Amino acid sequence: MSPMLKSLRGPLQDPCHTRHLTVAALLLASLGGACNPYERRAGEYLAGSVDPIKFPSAYLGAGGRGNRPGGGTFQYANGFVRGTPVVYYPLPFNGRQAAASDPLDLSTLTTPLAYVFDPASSDTAPDSDKCAKPQDYVFDKVADAVRYDRQGNIFTKLPVDSDPVGKTTYVPIVKEVVVTSNSNPCQGLKSEAALVKSLDVTVNLAPPPDGVANALPTGRPSGRYLAYAIIDPAADVQPPDKSMLDPVTGMGPQRWGWFQQYLLAYLDGGYIPLKILQPGMTKLQMQSQDLYYPDTIAVDDPENPGTKMLTDGDIGMGLDLMEYKRGEGNYSPICRVFSFTPKDPMVPEQSVAEVIANADVVTDTKQYVYCLQTK
Repeated sequence: MSPMLKSLRGPLQDPCHTRHLTVAALLLASLGGACNPYERRAGEYLAGSVDPIKFPSAYLGAGGRGNRPGGGTFQYANGFVRGTPVVYYPLPFNGRQAAASDPLDLSTLTTPLAYVFDPASSDTAPDSDKCAKPQDYVFDKVADAVRYDRQGNIFTKLPVDSDPVGKTTYVPIVKEVVVTSNSNPCQGLKSEAALVKSLDVTVNLAPPPDGVANALPTGRPSGRYLAYAIIDPAADVQPPDKSMLDPVTGMGPQRWGWFQQYLLAYLDGGYIPLKILQPGMTKLQMQSQDLYYPDTIAVDDPENPGTKMLTDGDIGMGLDLMEYKRGEGNYSPICRVFSFTPKDPMVPEQSVAEVIANADVVTDTKQYVYCLQTK
């Protein structure tokens, strides 16, 4: 079987032939095939990739279909923060959140737990390297679906669309549960059920509910919320340039984690700032930042080379303006969207301050988007 499994459990025999399980191969195997590469199912075995067939369309990527994984594309959008170029991945509010009177009210949202290994105190950290690594391990781009000198975070719920569509309760938000690594083998934990029983990590646990047979304890949330958007693991996440590719794996801006022993992919938008709406923390609201886009832009005139023509602008067309970039204290992965009429479309504004000072008209669209500035 795959060398990446051998590094955890020793030689395993595949009755068909020895195979290298890249992410694409894992996905195909999890969807069924003539030969099953997971014959010996014991312990925290790698069960394949999550099946995105029930994912809402926004989490399949443009052109994606749940029954044909890998057909979607997540295209980045360009923007500016105080004149500095930034890149972000926009995702719409949809389902019940989009229809809510206050879509930022956390009490109205279903936010599952996510077990985050050795998190940083401020911005989100990369996958933890504090796990026990295989001796002399070196990542193999052909054989390894994930790095086995790191530990991926563990999720407890997947995106699920409603039937009929349009009323999904899924939001790309999780409650952080802090996990402290001790002697856990890298990628040895792939499910909540195994993690809460593991003696190789430290995690603050709530006891199982009374009267529920075979119930397990669950993690106690830290109080912090993360914008972690689970996506089709085979989708194409476009980076603006090679600097956003992982220098070790050569893979894109998406991160990799686990759900019930299945490999999943997600876009990491970072921590979500909160504000208290009622005393005693009985009601929490997520804080957003403002995003402005010009309603009129200048583009190349196809009939007159070398000249410009004016056309309607929209969000995601490369001239979006945001208040904060990731790493700044007031950064939020949630944006309230405004449009503006630029003073001179030929010389577009590049900061929110310029818009407020110069724009002829500013319109609150009353819409929100997830504006994920990945690391």
